[in-house]
Amino acid sequence: MLVNPLFILVVYCLSKVSVSVCRFDGDENSRSVWTACDCVRLTVDSFKVNCHAVPWITVPAVPSVEKTELHMTSLSVINSQLMFLTYDAFREQSIQVLDLSNNKIDSINVNAFRGLEQKLYQLLLDNNELSRIPARQLSQLQQLRYCNLKNNKIDVIEAGIFKNSILRNLRYLYLDGNLIDSIPSDAFVSLDLQVLTLSHNRIHHMDAHSLPYTIWYISLKGNMLQSIPYEAFEGLKDLQMIDLEGNSIDHLQSYVSTVSNGNVSINLSSNKIRTLPAACFSAFQQINKLDLSRNAIQKVHSEFLQGVATLQTLDLSYNRVGFLPIKSLFTVAHSLSKISLEENELSTVPEALSVLKVLASLNLSSNKLNTLGSDDILSNNGNMLKELLISHNYLTQIAANFGKLENLDLSSNNIAELHKQAFGQNEKRPASTVRLNLAGNQIRRLADPGVFIYMPMLVYVDLSHNNIEHISSNFFHHLPTLESLSLEKNLLDSFPALALRPIVKLRYLILDRNRIRTLPTGQIEQLGSLERISLTHNLIHAISQNTFPGRNFKSLKSINLAFNRITFLASKAFHDLFALDVVQLQGNKLTTLQMYTFANLSNLRIVNLDGNQINYTSEGCFFNLPRLEYLSLRNNRLATIALDAFVHVLGLETLDLAYNKFHEFDSQFLRHVQNLRSLDLSHNMLRHVQFLDHLKQTLVNLNLKNNRLQFIHETVFADMPRLEYLDLTKNSLISLHPDGFGSMPKVHTLLLGDNQLKQVKKGTFEGLNRINLLDVSRNELNRLDGSCFGENNVVELNLAGNRLTEVPQAALASLHGSLASLDLSDNRIESVESTQFEGLRNLSQLLLRANRVQLVSEAAFKSLHKLRILDLSENPIDEWHPNAFRDLSHSLESVNLADTGLYSVPNFAGRAVKCLNLSNNQITSFDIAADKATLQKLQTLDVSRNRLRQLPASMLNLLTNLKVLNVSYNPMVEFTDQMIRALPKLETFHCHHMYEIRDVYKPAFSSLVNLKEFQMYDVGKVVHSGFFQLDELLAVLPGLKTLRIQLSNQTLDNQLANFDTRLLRSLHLQGSNIKQITLNAFKSLRGYKVKLAITNSQLFYLPPQFFSTLNHIKHLYLDLSENRLRTVNPFSTSRLPTVNSHGTVLQDIDLRNNPIHCDCSMRWVADWLDHLRTTAEPDHFAEHVSKWNSTFCYTPNSLVGQSLWSLSAEQFCSASSTAQCSPLSLYTLPLLLLVIFCLIH
Repeated sequence: MLVNPLFILVVYCLSKVSVSVCRFDGDENSRSVWTACDCVRLTVDSFKVNCHAVPWITVPAVPSVEKTELHMTSLSVINSQLMFLTYDAFREQSIQVLDLSNNKIDSINVNAFRGLEQKLYQLLLDNNELSRIPARQLSQLQQLRYCNLKNNKIDVIEAGIFKNSILRNLRYLYLDGNLIDSIPSDAFVSLDLQVLTLSHNRIHHMDAHSLPYTIWYISLKGNMLQSIPYEAFEGLKDLQMIDLEGNSIDHLQSYVSTVSNGNVSINLSSNKIRTLPAACFSAFQQINKLDLSRNAIQKVHSEFLQGVATLQTLDLSYNRVGFLPIKSLFTVAHSLSKISLEENELSTVPEALSVLKVLASLNLSSNKLNTLGSDDILSNNGNMLKELLISHNYLTQIAANFGKLENLDLSSNNIAELHKQAFGQNEKRPASTVRLNLAGNQIRRLADPGVFIYMPMLVYVDLSHNNIEHISSNFFHHLPTLESLSLEKNLLDSFPALALRPIVKLRYLILDRNRIRTLPTGQIEQLGSLERISLTHNLIHAISQNTFPGRNFKSLKSINLAFNRITFLASKAFHDLFALDVVQLQGNKLTTLQMYTFANLSNLRIVNLDGNQINYTSEGCFFNLPRLEYLSLRNNRLATIALDAFVHVLGLETLDLAYNKFHEFDSQFLRHVQNLRSLDLSHNMLRHVQFLDHLKQTLVNLNLKNNRLQFIHETVFADMPRLEYLDLTKNSLISLHPDGFGSMPKVHTLLLGDNQLKQVKKGTFEGLNRINLLDVSRNELNRLDGSCFGENNVVELNLAGNRLTEVPQAALASLHGSLASLDLSDNRIESVESTQFEGLRNLSQLLLRANRVQLVSEAAFKSLHKLRILDLSENPIDEWHPNAFRDLSHSLESVNLADTGLYSVPNFAGRAVKCLNLSNNQITSFDIAADKATLQKLQTLDVSRNRLRQLPASMLNLLTNLKVLNVSYNPMVEFTDQMIRALPKLETFHCHHMYEIRDVYKPAFSSLVNLKEFQMYDVGKVVHSGFFQLDELLAVLPGLKTLRIQLSNQTLDNQLANFDTRLLRSLHLQGSNIKQITLNAFKSLRGYKVKLAITNSQLFYLPPQFFSTLNHIKHLYLDLSENRLRTVNPFSTSRLPTVNSHGTVLQDIDLRNNPIHCDCSMRWVADWLDHLRTTAEPDHFAEHVSKWNSTFCYTPNSLVGQSLWSLSAEQFCSASSTAQCSPLSLYTLPLLLLVIFCLIH
């Protein structure tokens, strides 16, 4: 959308002015009602009015310009309860921008905007209840340029609706998210629109001449069109962009007459197109970009582009194309500059590409290519091709001539060797390649320096994730311009010092995850340009004083040696590295920091020593570091720090000492630090804390979580003028001194949860100016004294998990004007009455979950006028007043009444609730007669764990905005056509544990075009019936992100064949009949992070080749729990943590509740846990430990019942040896020979 300079001016002005309550002293009729809004003065005589969550049902009288002498240029009344607009509502002002979004407006008087004909520039009516476009009301707004009508209930656009209007300046009309099903002829007649958006409606038909001739951008994304509406586009000379993404287009018409001669971009991605027939785009002579990605295209006609004169960009990625006819691109050979065929089924490079004369970018990644001859691609376009992407294929060799190619990606192939002149054979025409990616191949040796002899311009080379064991000393001899080299995740056991010497311009060197044990001294002096070196996850054990000599590394800014085995760090190890900015040494085995370990480093800002075993610091170990800002000594064994450990370290801002052994903390060692802002002492054993006065003056964040503090002396936090964040969670505090927090004027977050506090005394928090969050949860509080808080000084108060028997009204009396959130969950409150919350006029969130509430009285929440979120769940309520929700806040958006003993749906008095949780009750039916308004706004509805046998169509038809629905654990018997088709905006649908379901009307699921998450399992009868076929259901579903489903099959093979898995990131399959998996069952899965679960089955064997089929996944989370697996080895064909040759990294695996046989084939578990120990965060590693502590050996007898966490690699293998020599095995061999003998004879 184009930006008007006026808006830029307004934004600039807003940054320069202050906000104040609106007071129109010159207009007595308007003064009082507008005080609920904020006024922002823009100029001397103009202002903007912002009204949020006001209780009006219509806009009150706007203050007169004549009386106030002020011009209201912008008015915003949003998230309120406006239901209609009266005549002359804005006549007295000069409003240019009017925002009435997120209300309930369903009626607008024909003269509502009278007086704004020459003024109103932008009108926003998004998220209201309009059922028709207010064309008559808008007809005279001659200056209107932007009109937003998104997410209303407009279901029809009448022909000629704008015929008599004079909207001569309207250029942008937004009608997304409505219920429009067709566009008639002359729908927008008389309008000179340039941008029209109709995305996410229900449009299935468009008449000829239904669009204005001036249009250049039309969005029809996410509708129900089954074909391209060519007639609607006919004659649109200015058309530049057609967005048809995410419709139901399954075929393309051939030989359509030309509808546009202009240069058009067409987006047809995420449809259901399977074939590209002849001349299927003949209607468009010139195409800028044609996006056909994420369809199911298998067949391409040789003349599919017949009639198209020019095409610049073609995207056919994420389809099923196995063959591209030779002449298919002939008509656009002189214009096509970029083509993507990524994620298809190509086994050879299409000959069709050879005719392209100006091709600059070609993407063939993720296909099935096993050969690549340079003549295939570059015979005619080699002089133009600048980018060639062929990653994730099966190439074993490299084409020899790459012309002017600048970017070449050959990663994740099967290349095992780099031969001489592999990248060129023409001395007179050397390649222009700047970036070369060979990561994720099978290269073992880098020997011949002639490999790059004709690639003299290389700057970036990636050789990571190979199996490189050796690099010859002259291999990089012909790469004088190389600046970045990655050798991560290889098998190098020594630092390739001699090989790197010729690369004099090298700036970035990555050698992570190798087997390097030592670093050379005095052999890499030529790397004087080096700026960053990373050697994480190696086996390095020492850093000497000459490892990084400053005289040779004058440009070195970053050294990363994390997760090695370093036990020795020499004094002055980084001496004279004056450019050094970052040092990372976390995850090593250092025990001591010697004097001058970090000394005289004038630019050093960050030092990370997390996760070592440091228990001693010498004096001067941090010496003369004028710019050091961040130091982490987290997760070590420090009990004290030397008095003079920090010398001339004046600028330190952040010090992390969490997870150490401090029993007491005396900050004397920080006496010379002048600007420490953040100090983390959490997870120690502190009983006392002392601070120097100067430290108090600078601290902004202080974390003392999880220590042993029992009492805080009144002077500990005294005089801390800059402190903003204080965490005392999980200590042993019994009481708080009334004056303990009195001198922290800027504290906005104070966390005191998980202690043993029994009372909060008068004045305890009175001296604090304003606390955004005060957390006193999970203590033993049974009372809060009156006046324990200051005057309106707390915004969010968490009192959950205490022993309060009533709402602490006396204590809250001083917070009536400030308290916005109150959490009283998990206490002992027995009733909810309106008097308990009187005066809390700004409370927007009230949480009363898991109390002992038995009674909810009449109009219990009537005084909470701004309440947005209400949680009464998990209370044993046995008495609901029929009018419990009378006078409820008009701002209410979320109500949680789960597990509250309900037998029917309460009446919310028409409030526009967006999220409603009624789960775990006894509801048998919906009575919607009195509460339609509530249902119409619902976006999330949870009715799981009730007694519903059906959801009536009359109710579902009202849920026009519903996005999330959970009907699990109900005795429903069928999902009918009406039920499913009534929910077109549904994004998440859970329907599991429904054992009575007998019928699922599968075709209706095709209407859920917005569905992203679907869970249907434990549905009993329907799965076991012969009528239900899973593949038929999956075939009509859109591309999901999350799927959990139950199968009745014994074999997992082709169930996902017709399911669009391209967006799928979480797949969970279960079924008690499943016994085996074929290798191709999950070959279509792809993504950066994918969670795959196969549980609750009889699966007893997982073939090693299974992991090789997951080669399109980068990070895999695998759940194989609750099966019958005896053994699993994800690393049998690869090196931990990758599970295949394409570099898929295993992030998590769950084998709990399998009958595991613990032998040598399972020894990988010990290595896996060692890997997690050095890579996972402490909290995440604890989760892994818990998981493997619950995974037990089923056999052999010597290890039965032992957790896999407790076993070493040697114990796994010794168990195998024991089993092999057991008496049973001695008898088994002769018996086996006897059986064989009998079978032969």
